[in-house]
Amino acid sequence: MSEADGRSPDSPLVGVDLGGTNIRAMVFGQGMKVLGKREAPTRAEEGAENVISRMAGCVRAALGMAGIEPAAVAGVGVGAAGLTDWKTGTVLLASNLGWRDVHLAERLSRELGGARVAVDKDTNAAALAEARLGAGRSFRHFLYVTAGTGIGGGLVLNGDLYRGATGGAGDIGHTVVDPDGPPCGCGSHGCVEVFSSGGGIVNRAKALLSSGRMGTEGSLLKGEEVTAEAVFDAASKGDAVAEGVVRRAGTLLGLALANYVNLNNPEAVVLGGGLLRGGERYLQPVESEMRSRALPALGEIVRLVPPELGDDVGPIGAALLAGEAEWQ
Repeated sequence: MSEADGRSPDSPLVGVDLGGTNIRAMVFGQGMKVLGKREAPTRAEEGAENVISRMAGCVRAALGMAGIEPAAVAGVGVGAAGLTDWKTGTVLLASNLGWRDVHLAERLSRELGGARVAVDKDTNAAALAEARLGAGRSFRHFLYVTAGTGIGGGLVLNGDLYRGATGGAGDIGHTVVDPDGPPCGCGSHGCVEVFSSGGGIVNRAKALLSSGRMGTEGSLLKGEEVTAEAVFDAASKGDAVAEGVVRRAGTLLGLALANYVNLNNPEAVVLGGGLLRGGERYLQPVESEMRSRALPALGEIVRLVPPELGDDVGPIGAALLAGEAEWQ
């Protein structure tokens, strides 16, 4: 960027986290100091145009809080859940938004008076944030994994974000761990997301309860609303059904991670997401299976570490995407 267009390397950056439920925009100054922020409901059912208009409103409001004009920012980064083409800023497919082939960068830039906009998948943004400012700072090669409603990931190889040929690298949630397993939303069967995500844990518990197999009648989950939190709570109280579901979820995620370790020999796996609330009942089988299934020389050196940036990881990473973008 040049001084001629009113921007400099020290100009503020804006990061936007576009989720199925909420939009979060944050403005960052030097040293990634937060200067302003704003949040709004996504309301994806209203269509892409309205969502993009709401995103622009969030950005303008956050900039207003910081006393900054849109023309003065170095760039706006967006982390979006779904498959994206980071080269063109297009959201190719985002099931949680109901989007297909939405030219987000172009349309948001237009809403913001020509601001530079970079778009990537949200897990890539989070991986970049952890690489530059969080748990990945000590590692040149790591896999970032978020285990929540679904399971996603991003890769950092040799210190840089690695996207693959078309932007889909790191999507570990669709590693097949049981070819004869239940169908996955991606169209395949037996993906690790089917078993080890929050949704997978709930579905597995419900299937066991409805089957009436031995032991389910006395389960603490019987007659309760089955959520991932309820399964974890029941497991902590010694419920055999819940313990089995949580153990299998952790074991199969560990198997998927072992396959990744054998392929790419990372120094670390940064594992975050809402399912970490399951504690050691979930994490212990993850780590145990990962180490036992990986080649010894590779499994011995890899570290399983928690993320460091908390709920702001999405906007932070999105801003860093804009800061590192190669603007055309």
